[in-house]
Amino acid sequence: MRWANLLAGALLVLYPLMVYLGIQWVEPGVLGLALVAVYLFRALLKADKFWQRGALVVCSAGVAALLWYANSEVLLRLLPTGINLALAAVFAAGLIWPPTVPTRMAALHRGVSYQELPPAVLRYTLWVTRLWVGFFLLNASVSAFTALVASREVWALYNGLLAYVVVGTLFAAEYGYRRLVFYKKHGL
Repeated sequence: MRWANLLAGALLVLYPLMVYLGIQWVEPGVLGLALVAVYLFRALLKADKFWQRGALVVCSAGVAALLWYANSEVLLRLLPTGINLALAAVFAAGLIWPPTVPTRMAALHRGVSYQELPPAVLRYTLWVTRLWVGFFLLNASVSAFTALVASREVWALYNGLLAYVVVGTLFAAEYGYRRLVFYKKHGL
C-alpha cells in the first residue's frame, strides 16, 4: 500500500498541472470528482479510527457533490485555498487546545511527553506554530487571489510551483535555524 500512498501523493502535488491541462478536455465537475477520489483514497490510507473514516467519506461526498453540481473551474481553483485554510486551522487549534503540532513533533523526537519538554522548547514550538499559521493564511490569500482574479496560467504557476518553493524555503529556513542556532544556544 505504500506505493499507492506515494502515487496518490504525487497526483495531489501535480493537481494544479492536472487542472491546467485537463480543463481543456474534461468538464470541471469530472476533474473535481477525480480529485476528491484521490484525496479520499489517500486520507483513508492514513485514517486509523472508524469515526475518522466515516467523517472523511461524508465530507468527501459533500465536496464531490458540490464540485459535480457546480461544474465550476473557479471551485477547482479554490481547492488549494481550502487546503491552506484547513492547515492553518489544524495548527491554530493547537494554540487553543495544546499541544501544538510542532510541540507534539518535538516530544516524539525526544521520546518524552510534551509536558516534559524544556520551557525554551515549548516557547520555540509555540513561535513556530504561529509562524506556520500566518504562512498558511497568507498562502491561502494569495491562492484565492490567483483563483478568483488571475489567469489559469498564473494560478497554475503559483499553486503548482511557487507555493511549493515558498513552503520548502520556509521549512528549510526554520529547520536550519533550529539546527544551527536554537539547539546550540539551548544545549539541546
